[in-house]
Amino acid sequence: MTTQAELNDPLAAIDAARRATFATIADHLIPAAHGMPSAADVITDDRLRFVLTARPDLVESLVAALRPDLPEDPATRLTTLERDEPMVLESLLLIVVGAYYTDKDVRERIGYPGQLAKQLYSWKVPDYVEEGLIDAAIARGPVWKDPATGRRAEAR
Repeated sequence: MTTQAELNDPLAAIDAARRATFATIADHLIPAAHGMPSAADVITDDRLRFVLTARPDLVESLVAALRPDLPEDPATRLTTLERDEPMVLESLLLIVVGAYYTDKDVRERIGYPGQLAKQLYSWKVPDYVEEGLIDAAIARGPVWKDPATGRRAEAR
C-alpha cells in the first residue's frame, strides 16, 4: 500500500536506474573542474527533491528525459532530446542547474550568497534603471518561448 508520504515525494516516480542515468547526465553537463565539484557529486536525492518540490511541474519531463528507450550515452541522449523534445531537454537542464546552484557549498565556492532582500523606495528610480542596465531588454521588446516547440515565438 502506498503511503501519503510516498505520494507527496517527487522522487517516487524515479527509480534507482533512472537516478543513475540522471547522475551520468548531470556529470556530463557540469563536470568537476577548477576546484568545483561535478553536478553528480552535488545533486543528492535531497537536492533533487528540493528542486522538484519547488517545481512539481518538472517531474513529468524529468521522467521522460530519463526513460530507458533513449540513448544511454549522455551526449547522444541530450542531442536526441534537443531534436525531438526540446521542452523536455529544457526542463532537464533547469533541474540540473537549479539543483547544482542551490547547493550551499557551490554558492559559497562561487561567492554567491543567494537572493538578498533589497530595500526599494517608491520615490527613487532604482540604480539599475539609472545605469541603463535594462535598456537593451526594453529596446528589444517582449520575448517568449512557444511552449509547444521551445523556440522563440513570433508576434502575429
